[in-house]
Amino acid sequence: MRCSIYAGIFMLWSLAVWSQGSATIMFYNLLEFPEAPPSNRELILKDIIDAVNPDIFMVAELQNQVGADLILNQALNDAQPIYAAVPFVLNTSGNGTSLNQLLFYNTDKFSLELTDIIQTSLRDINRYQLKAITTQSDINPIIIEFFVAHFKASQGMTNEQIRFNMAQNFTNYINANLSLTANVIFAGDFNFYNANESGFQQLFIGNTNIPMNDPINQLGDWHTNFAFSNVHTQSTRESNNSFNDFGAGGGLDDRFDFIFTSANLLDPNHEVYYESGSYQALGNNGNCFNEDISDTSCSGSFSQNIRNLLWNMSDHLPVVMDLELNQNFLNIQDSSVQKILEFSEGNIVDSQLIVEVSEIYLSDIKKLNIYNTLGQQIKTIDVLNSTIHIPVEDLPNGIFMLKANRGKALKFVVSH
Repeated sequence: MRCSIYAGIFMLWSLAVWSQGSATIMFYNLLEFPEAPPSNRELILKDIIDAVNPDIFMVAELQNQVGADLILNQALNDAQPIYAAVPFVLNTSGNGTSLNQLLFYNTDKFSLELTDIIQTSLRDINRYQLKAITTQSDINPIIIEFFVAHFKASQGMTNEQIRFNMAQNFTNYINANLSLTANVIFAGDFNFYNANESGFQQLFIGNTNIPMNDPINQLGDWHTNFAFSNVHTQSTRESNNSFNDFGAGGGLDDRFDFIFTSANLLDPNHEVYYESGSYQALGNNGNCFNEDISDTSCSGSFSQNIRNLLWNMSDHLPVVMDLELNQNFLNIQDSSVQKILEFSEGNIVDSQLIVEVSEIYLSDIKKLNIYNTLGQQIKTIDVLNSTIHIPVEDLPNGIFMLKANRGKALKFVVSH
């Protein structure tokens, strides 16, 4: 009977803590997916996805519908079908290149409202308008405009001019089609070598009603500049010889991949905003200048395993950040902490609590702390590997919280 009582208490608590409005946003240049080697990269991507659990996953260099289906079915929905893809549309700009953009989204958190295309001289810029599925969706909807792009590559004035023209196509479009208060996220592989490029300046201070912003404000000359080692995203490989010459080599020394935001998303009092400190070039420990991302000298918070996966997957690193909403998501419980910690055998326990620490954060998590409902710390556990067995026979029956040095607390119930 006692076990049932505590289970009931926990269910009531769970119903009261529906997910706060936290959503993880990820952009990734997949490198000519699915054609480029190695084979079955959707399985490599699955392991990368599992380490991040993005709610919005934007991609570039997607070649076709086959690739989109592989990502959706094998990398995203391998465990449960919660993701959907926006309709795949082949590029309509330029000479019909096979490199396309797409967006996948968590259907528990977002619904697709509309799509559109901005044509340029080279590649389309894709627009995806999404609505957050929250407790106030009907009366006070939160709409976010996602744009995904892949600007012209390479140095030289001609290529810089093409990038400027593409940036101008984007700003002309948002000037004509969006309100000044729109929530805008513009992600992509922009191939900017520095912040003084005319295309970059057009997005930030050009003739635009909604200037873009870099959430981490790391502006400068990124190209082969050691000072920006912690934000470089390309190339993950010193050489492309092992990959049939697909992609670029040279090691990690350029910042080509960005998630830009409109200014209102940097205001923590706004309806939706960037979570300060959450932006990262996934896998970049800041010590891999001109090296393979998988080099053993590049150790740090991002583990050897995740860096090996990223080296195999693409010549670019993904960029990731979190958004916070001032409303609760409607139909799902708080799972944001499960990016770092997860209970492998449930959260109602008798003698032992088993916790899985995400591989991507393993080197960064040193201790776990258990707190009672009064907020008193009652136990500390050293983290020595990714699976932690925590004895709880000495704890009284009741509700407790498990907390790492980052992320939010996980709740569990002891019922002897």
